[in-house]
Amino acid sequence: MIRLLSLYFLFMMFLIFTTHGNSVCSHGNSTSEKYKVIIVGAGISGIGAATHLLKNNFSDIAILEASNRLGGRVHTAPFGDFLIEYGAQWVHGLDDNAVYTLVLPYNFLYIQVVELKNSFVKHSDSKLNLSVINDWLFDEAVEFFYNTTDMTSCNCSVEDYFDKKFKEVIELKNIDKYTAQAVNDFFKKTQGSVYGTGNLSTVGWGNELHQYYENKDLAWKTGYHSLIDILLGKYEGKELPVIQKTKFNKVVQTINWTGNEVQLTCEDGTHYFADHVIVTVSLGVLKFSAKTMFNPPLPNNKLIAIESLGFDIVNKFYIQFETRWWPMNFAHMFNFLWTNEDKQRFKNESKYDGWATEIIGFHFVENQPRILEAWVMGDTARLLETLSDDDLIGAVMEVLNWFVGNKYTISHPINTTRSAWASNPFVRGAYSYLTVKSDHLEFSAIDVIAEPLSFNQTNPVILFAGEASHNKHFSTVHGALETGWREAMRILNF
Repeated sequence: MIRLLSLYFLFMMFLIFTTHGNSVCSHGNSTSEKYKVIIVGAGISGIGAATHLLKNNFSDIAILEASNRLGGRVHTAPFGDFLIEYGAQWVHGLDDNAVYTLVLPYNFLYIQVVELKNSFVKHSDSKLNLSVINDWLFDEAVEFFYNTTDMTSCNCSVEDYFDKKFKEVIELKNIDKYTAQAVNDFFKKTQGSVYGTGNLSTVGWGNELHQYYENKDLAWKTGYHSLIDILLGKYEGKELPVIQKTKFNKVVQTINWTGNEVQLTCEDGTHYFADHVIVTVSLGVLKFSAKTMFNPPLPNNKLIAIESLGFDIVNKFYIQFETRWWPMNFAHMFNFLWTNEDKQRFKNESKYDGWATEIIGFHFVENQPRILEAWVMGDTARLLETLSDDDLIGAVMEVLNWFVGNKYTISHPINTTRSAWASNPFVRGAYSYLTVKSDHLEFSAIDVIAEPLSFNQTNPVILFAGEASHNKHFSTVHGALETGWREAMRILNF
């Protein structure tokens, strides 16, 4: 009787495990789950890979996500009564854009017309000439960053190129030094936010060859989280089981691909096995852990590629006020112009070390009439993550009073929040860019990162996705999405 019960128990356990969708295998002394495909990371590229596989009836998959949510650097979250974007905020361009194509039928986007001219503010005692900037100098400076042919012939950093061209205009037009200083400072900050770095001297000219967005940004009516809902099929009435396939709080520590299958070990001691693994972690995570995560180690050219690409930090913060204190007919934003003299004077008077001189300006958040948003880059962005809310608000009030306190009665700030991408161990930065170093490699760093690893030349075992692996749309959400699709197709076509 006991023997019959034992056989019955084993039979039932077999049924449970085989009907659950994955197998439970014994490897040595540990019991672990086995899947055909494991995706590391549930950002947009990981979600893109998973949904593409599921739509093609490939369901033997799992996603190991280090955090407790989907989305990665797409992170829409409540702030008071409003929704804000801690990460990606705009859809860049209409043409050749997978995100725009997906979202278009739902009417969730609109073209955001941003007029920088006449948005500039200066200190009342500043010696710079605002009329010269608004009349023509601003347009001259913008042109430098759209003349890609001229930039590539420079074969230098973006900063070197801008300084050279700007100096030519200043000398030709006999612009005063105060106005020149302010425009130079402003454009280096704004371009830093575009590339995702506080140091333009590292940014290579190759970026201008690969990306072109028609100078059109599309804003969300509903929040960037709507893209995730679309990918999961929520608006089609048949949601794909991505959440059910995702194991949250699983930090992958090592990926061992020495045998006939890949073993992934997580920080919590759990093990997973797969025939194929799609690695979608950020370039920042690869820079931090690529040399220790993989066994055998990554090929040397892939390590060189990872090291050569840029991945710095951009952070944003939001301030909510008691009342809207700026006029209803004000422009979409106001931007700060600093001469060197003004900047030094502000720092001397500041109670908060004067770091607010690195704030580009403030955006007005659509449909959120009491919130202002600002961006900072590089070391200032890292500093932002360490500040108390009181110190952040104090510095903001200092800089606002410096520029517009004589024009408006600024209401009291009642709430603040900020992103913290540098200290996030699952991201470690903002978005990728080509550097002077990567421009001078004998191979394309992005293409090398995207190359899969295999046991032989035909079986893709370790595959790589993520925005840093897209050779045209790196640094973008649509680039991340397309790479997820690319690697899913690589497995489906194998």
